[in-house]
Order: sequence, then structure tokens, then C-alpha cells
Amino acid sequence: MQPALPRAVAAVLLMACAAPALADDPPVPAGLDPGGEAIALITDGVDYTDTEIAGRLARDGEGEPITLDLVDGDVRPYAAPGDGRGTRLAKIALAAYPSSRLIIVRAAPTDPASLARAVMFASRTPARVVALSFWGRDPETWKPFAEAARMASQVAFVLPGGTPAARRQGDVFPAAFNLPNAVVAADLKVSDLQVGSKLAVDAWLGTKVDQDYLAPLDAAVPDSKVRSAGPDIEDAVDSVAFVAAVAACFTTPSLIGADIKEELLERAPFSGQGRQFFDLSFTCNLSRRPREKM
Repeated sequence: MQPALPRAVAAVLLMACAAPALADDPPVPAGLDPGGEAIALITDGVDYTDTEIAGRLARDGEGEPITLDLVDGDVRPYAAPGDGRGTRLAKIALAAYPSSRLIIVRAAPTDPASLARAVMFASRTPARVVALSFWGRDPETWKPFAEAARMASQVAFVLPGGTPAARRQGDVFPAAFNLPNAVVAADLKVSDLQVGSKLAVDAWLGTKVDQDYLAPLDAAVPDSKVRSAGPDIEDAVDSVAFVAAVAACFTTPSLIGADIKEELLERAPFSGQGRQFFDLSFTCNLSRRPREKM
């Protein structure tokens, strides 16, 4: 990929934004690309001045960060400390995969055009794993996102699984579109269910849900001693960041889209009634990463 391509795509997408570039956001700290597998995070902004995050931002050949803000109409997807979810999610992803690099895209969760443009940009960056931190119950809002995601077949998307109540009704979007190159993440605690119990799994997922789920467990079994590498996973949105890091860890140069998804599902160490689970002791390292198949 040419280094300037993400910036060129950003310029085109920003021309279509209705929002003027008036945000008084801080500049992104100077730096060079840190290397590592790229994870694109579509969220509500990130405090990219945080030293934990600034050093892991993906950058082009000239050191410019690969970022986009489709809300303010610029390339600084900033959220002040304590605002929104993006900074927390970035830290969850980096805790699970410390040598990954982040591509930040800020989008408006109720604006269908913004969501679709976020996919268009992310799919033209080095990232082959895209984590979405938004979900909703209105399918019309999410149809443009789903259409763009289907076209971006080289990318694997990690989508939030919503709440148990929404899952039971089957209206968690965009997860309910069953995209072939997407996996759905949701939180799970041992106290919520006993892995392997069909009744409990159905109650947690909802009987109308048939997506492929990946759920971070707080422990594999009640007696295990598992320590989270980052912030505690509190809900499905937190889970997206964790699962995206796991997916990026298991990505090889030959894997794209649906293949990344299948690799991820196959490597899940625990399962119950066809659902796959990773526990929060997971931290990506070179020994965990798969070797390229000949």
C-alpha cells in the first residue's frame, strides 16, 4: 500500500462531510510508525495524547498518523480524558496485543453515512481487523455500514453483541446482518452461566441469535486464577476491543476477511454449545502468532 493512500482517501471522505473543521483538538504527538499488526477502531474518539496510545498509533511513511474524524471533519479524532469509550477501548486492545498499532476513526453512531464512510476509510488502511464500538436497534441506520462492510471483504470486522435483552429480541445491529466477514463479541462471566449448559447459553445469547460469538471469560473455570491484562471487560463494547486484538494476533499475511474470522474461531480454547470463548489471561506474543502456511 502506498503511504499516502490513507491520507488521500481521508481527503475525499472529508469533502463529503457536512461538519466544518472547527474543532480545537490538540495535535497528534510526533512519531514514527511502531510496526506490528494494525487494528482499526471505529469509535467516538480517543485521547491520542496519552503516552500509552501515542506511541502505538499507525503512521504513514512520513510519520503522519493514519486517523480520521468524520464528526468534526478533520484528521484529529480526539476525545478528552474521561470522554466517551474510545480511549478505554484502545487500552484494552493494546493490553491484549501490546505490539499492535492502532488506526483511529471517529464516527457518529446515529449517522448512516458517517458509519459507511468509516468502513470505507478503514478498509483502505493497513488494518485487516476493524473493531466497531457502536451498535443499535434500528436496521435502517446500519444498512449502509453493512453494505460497505460486505464490499470490504478483505477485512474482518468485530461487532458488539449488544445487551442480553436486545439479543433475545434479535435486533442488535449491525450484528444481526450476519456478515460473512464479521464476528460478534459479547461479555461473559462464569457467574452468568456454566459453559456447556445449553439452557444457560441460550438465555445469555438469546434464542433468536445465530451469529458466531466470541466472548471474553473472566475465568475459564471457577477455580482458575485469571488476571486481566487491561481494564476489566464490562460489556459487549469492551469485548470488541479485546476480541479484535486476539484476531489481529492470529492474522497472517495470507489471511483476509472471512479467513481471519475462521482462524479466530478455530483457535478459541473454550467452547460451549458451539460458542467460542477466550479468557482474559490472553496476551499476544510471538509464540502465539501462527506461522504462515506453505
